[in-house]
Amino acid sequence: MNRLISSTSAQPKSPPLVVNQRAAASFLKWASLLVLGSLPFAGVHAATCGNATTVTLFAGQTTNAGTVRVANDANNLYVTYTTTGDWKLQQTHLHVADSLAGIPQTRTGNPRIGNFAYQTAHSPLVTTYTYTIPKPALSLDANQSMVIAAHAVVVRVDGSGSVIASETGWAAGQPFTQRGSWATYFQYIWQDCKVDPPVETATQTAFAYSATTGTCFLDLDLDADARGDFNRWGWTIGPLHENAIYSFDLYAGAGRCDTSKGTHVGTVTVDYFNGTAKVTYRMSGVLNPVTRVVYSMVEAQLYVGPEILPTDVNGEFTVAPGQYPDVAGELKNVASKEFTVTGLSGAVYLVAHATVAGFPL
Repeated sequence: MNRLISSTSAQPKSPPLVVNQRAAASFLKWASLLVLGSLPFAGVHAATCGNATTVTLFAGQTTNAGTVRVANDANNLYVTYTTTGDWKLQQTHLHVADSLAGIPQTRTGNPRIGNFAYQTAHSPLVTTYTYTIPKPALSLDANQSMVIAAHAVVVRVDGSGSVIASETGWAAGQPFTQRGSWATYFQYIWQDCKVDPPVETATQTAFAYSATTGTCFLDLDLDADARGDFNRWGWTIGPLHENAIYSFDLYAGAGRCDTSKGTHVGTVTVDYFNGTAKVTYRMSGVLNPVTRVVYSMVEAQLYVGPEILPTDVNGEFTVAPGQYPDVAGELKNVASKEFTVTGLSGAVYLVAHATVAGFPL
C-alpha cells in the first residue's frame, strides 16, 4: 500500500450555496451512474468475474474527467481510475468498507481522505492507476456488498507539462452529506466466480508424420511376403542423419495413415548431435472445435534407433506403442514432453506416438 505523507491540497471543495445547482449536479452524477453502472468489464483485469461497476470520475463536481471501474476475480478487488481528455491523476485516495460508517469521516459526516486506507501520489502524472486489494482485507456484509469512496486530485497540463488547472475529483454516487462537502460514494457487490465443471473428453492415438521420409506401417513388408506385416496405422520416419535438427507434424486419428481424416495436434522435433537425440513433443495449443478444450498429452511412447522399427521381447519387429523403449505414461494432460536418447550412432529411425486428449466423447 502506498501512503501519501501530506494531503493538504487534496481536501474536497465546499459545495455551491445555491441548492438548485447542487440538486442539478447530483442528478447529473446519478444519470451517469445509471448509464455506466453495469457494463461488462473489459479493462483492468482480463480474468474478472461477473460484471464490473463503472462510474464517472467528476472533477470540480460537474466536469467529466474519466471513470472509476471496480471488478473482482476470485482473490482480489480491482479499482481502476482512468482519466479522459487532457486530465491526469496527481493523487488518488481510496477507501472500501462494508458500510458507510466504515468510511473515515468527520463528526459532521464529511470524508477524511487523509485517513483513507489506500493513497498514492502520482509522480510523474498518470492517466490510469489500479488498486489491487486482496479479498481477506475487505469487510463484506451479508449481501457481499461494499461501500467505495474514490477520491482524486486531477490536473490539466499544457504542452510544456506545466499544470494549468487542478480540481478535486470524486467517483459518482450518493453524497456523504446533504450539506458540506460534495464528496460521494457508491456501492459494489462482490461478483461470484462461476467455475465451469471440467469437460470430459476422449483420447485418440497420434503419430509423428513426414511426407518425405515417413513410411506407413500398413505399407511395410519386412519379410517380403507381399502381404504386409502390420494392420495398424502410424509412421516410421527415417533415416535421420546425425548433426541435424528435424521437425515433424503430429497427427491424431489419421486412420490408415490418411492425414486428411486426422487432426494436426502438435509437432515432434529431433535434435540429433554427437550420438544423442533430444526428442520434444509439443502440443499446438489449439482448441478442439467441439469440446473447446485444448489438445494435451496423457501418454507418450518413443523409439529412436538404427532399425526401421523397435523390437518386442522376442526380438520381432513391432509397432505396438507399449513395446517402445521410451515410455511416459500418466502425463496428466501436459502440453510438452521431452525424451533424451543416448548411445546412438549414424543414421537412425524415429517412431513417435502419443495419446492425445481433448476430442469429443
